[in-house]
Amino acid sequence: MPFQDLRSYLNELREKSMLVDVNAQVDPDLELTHILSEELRIGKKRTIVFNDVKGSSIPVAGNLFGDWERMKMVLGDEPINIGNHLLELVQVPSDTDSMMSKGLKMFRELGGIRPKVHNDLGSDHVDAGKPDLLQYPICRTWPKDGGKYITLPLVITKDPVSGNRNVGMYRLQLYDSETLGMHWQIHKGGAENYDRQKERSKPLDVAVVLGTDPLNIFSAVAPLPNGLDEFSFAGLISRDRVDLAKGSTVNLEYPSNSEIVLEGYVDPSESRIEGPFGDHTGYYSLEEEFPVLHVKKVFQRKKPIYPTTIVGKLWHEDVILGKAVERMFLPIIKFQIPEIVDLNTMEEAVFHNMVIVSIRKRYPGQAKKVMFALWGLGQLMFSKIIVVVDDDIDVHDRKQVIWAMSTRIDPDRDVFTVKGTVTDSLDHASPIFNYGSKMGIDATRKGASEGYMRRWPETMQMPPEVVESVKKRWSALGL
Repeated sequence: MPFQDLRSYLNELREKSMLVDVNAQVDPDLELTHILSEELRIGKKRTIVFNDVKGSSIPVAGNLFGDWERMKMVLGDEPINIGNHLLELVQVPSDTDSMMSKGLKMFRELGGIRPKVHNDLGSDHVDAGKPDLLQYPICRTWPKDGGKYITLPLVITKDPVSGNRNVGMYRLQLYDSETLGMHWQIHKGGAENYDRQKERSKPLDVAVVLGTDPLNIFSAVAPLPNGLDEFSFAGLISRDRVDLAKGSTVNLEYPSNSEIVLEGYVDPSESRIEGPFGDHTGYYSLEEEFPVLHVKKVFQRKKPIYPTTIVGKLWHEDVILGKAVERMFLPIIKFQIPEIVDLNTMEEAVFHNMVIVSIRKRYPGQAKKVMFALWGLGQLMFSKIIVVVDDDIDVHDRKQVIWAMSTRIDPDRDVFTVKGTVTDSLDHASPIFNYGSKMGIDATRKGASEGYMRRWPETMQMPPEVVESVKKRWSALGL
């Protein structure tokens, strides 16, 4: 792994002057997370370790993924290079010799991703005794939050039918010393496992990891297809098998390098009001009924570190995580939808609310074809608005995108809505929870086959030879 655990990552950041230790006492009720937010707002973006948190003896680490340099440190490479490598693994060569060579390479790489499972966590960890969640420096981020929330957990469950493991990041509201509100949204893997266990009328085992190496944390937010284990995905990226430990009271495994592990269960017959919660949309998510996690056993390092992250209106470190996911999975998206040139999930639109995609357009209606393909592709199903532009538009240049939208669209012809579709649970504008509509905007140039009977005007562009000539003479011109 690029980093063996959370503390080795923090030590590396310390050595690179990318981390600051705060030794003055801070309050986990609003103050701590506001400090993290201000560090990002003013542009320093350093990781911060709070060594004296009011009401707890455990330090808090925040802003773990605050900039692109740290993201590359965690992944070991540029996200798009990793995406190209993942694509290379699944592509089938055309000739037999290449297939045999490719097969051996895949055997070497894929054979190493299966996690190594040990019987226990090891000598550096202790049984914390009777569960007491109140001892941990769990933060309240926003003034109208329903309580304190764990915001950077790895929630581990298994499909009761297939036995496949799922690792997701679902916020947990602190109720008391032994119970938490489990906010797993209906579309996510943890909720699917819960629903399948609910059919059996039996409790579902749950393990929650608070603090592990940053690559495992990233893998928990990656939009992986069903059946691909997040710990195997981390091993695939790092080309090093993840060490897991067997649970003591749950039939689950979790990283051996965990700082804190909560073992427990959710009972399908029990739910409780969870929320409100200041979410990354910039609004408070409203109160809803969600399952209750009962904690039976807690294991932790002898001197654990508690990780947290800010969830709230942009800009926060979830932008870096979201962009890393976008770049990493772009090659695979392009493999499935070949006409796509580039894609931009807009952080200003909370990623899933607006996606800009450029295509090499060859035939009428192709923009709509791409929209529907994206709406049917994994977590891109949450995209509320998709704007398709031609390949001469840089989707990351807002000026170019707005220019294309304002000069290549006829509203009556090129803007349409689709009613009765799935929406993200955090889409506060949808009339029904998890159910609403989509908008497609075709900002590509049109021809006669799409009902445009005029001649499309040429785009102004300076000849390349003039551009190059001026570039060479720039200094000589005294500019």
